[in-house]
Amino acid sequence: MAIPGYQHEKLSDALRDAFRTPPRFEQFVTYRFNKNLYDITIAQDLRELAFDLINEADREGWIRTLILGALQSNPGNPKLIAFSQDFFADNTSFLDTSLPRELSERGSRERIIRETNSFLDVDTWLGKLSKIQAQVCRIEFPKGTAQGTGFLIAPNVVITNFHVMEDVINKKINYGNVVLRFDYKKLRDGTASSEGTEYHLENDWLIDESPYLQDTENRLPTLDELDYTLLRVDGEPGNSTVGEKGSPVRGWIELPTKPYEFSSNTPLSILQHPKGGPLKLAFDTDAIISVNENYTIVRYKTNTEGGSSGSPCFNINWDLVALHHMGLEGQYNAGTPFSTICSRLERKSLLEALGSPKK
Repeated sequence: MAIPGYQHEKLSDALRDAFRTPPRFEQFVTYRFNKNLYDITIAQDLRELAFDLINEADREGWIRTLILGALQSNPGNPKLIAFSQDFFADNTSFLDTSLPRELSERGSRERIIRETNSFLDVDTWLGKLSKIQAQVCRIEFPKGTAQGTGFLIAPNVVITNFHVMEDVINKKINYGNVVLRFDYKKLRDGTASSEGTEYHLENDWLIDESPYLQDTENRLPTLDELDYTLLRVDGEPGNSTVGEKGSPVRGWIELPTKPYEFSSNTPLSILQHPKGGPLKLAFDTDAIISVNENYTIVRYKTNTEGGSSGSPCFNINWDLVALHHMGLEGQYNAGTPFSTICSRLERKSLLEALGSPKK
């Protein structure tokens, strides 16, 4: 089919609004269609990239796949939604079987108010939260003095921010003084806090580090400035039981296998030790603000406080999507997309060792 000129222009505008930068546009094409954008075009400008991609999809007969793929990658983008409703208006059978339900159920009384929110199975959602909370720890040095938050990504590996561990890395603080306190949370009756379970670092404790971009630098962080540290724990808390004998093992948080699409105004939750206190959950259903051009910083509205540095950030389904590291008061909080951390770990031949199945 030959897409009319006015629809070509509207689709180009919608794609540019949904993906914003050439690197994000390239990622969309790669991950959604398994194609190399620069095998299709040599353009560098986003407008030209979108123009050439639409032409290629139209010529090869996959324009509908392009539109649906864009919707799946950025389901809340209003321009994509408006274009799709117009484009598929005359093909109700295709609309009913191929578009997301919120776009196809035009005749029902109920309405999807925010396309980026989903329906959740309560037991599954709460079950995942129950497991994850046991995998997050408070980082202390000296014992009892909270410095930040960390979490297990392997049986004996905790990740936190570089800036949380900076004094230990620089040997201003002895690593033997570091305590990783799991299960530090309010009891069910709300009257007291569990003192938790203490772990310490191995002698050969530093697995990997990536420093942060200094505040004086007016540029994007590089792929080696991600503000994280990997800690080797003495013992295997991930394989230990939580609670009485015969209870399930603690486990660890599963690493993402592909980049997460940080669509604007979508949910983000953070498990953290704000102000060094017992474990808390901060949750915002309209959280994501933006992700930067080289995918090293994602900004969001979810609340944090001092002591929350190094906390895990999750999407609505409890998939790990970022490592929280800082905030600008009254404006935003920010973290490192976890897929970017994984890319660096893979480049350093560390990712495979961390990816063993949960026990």
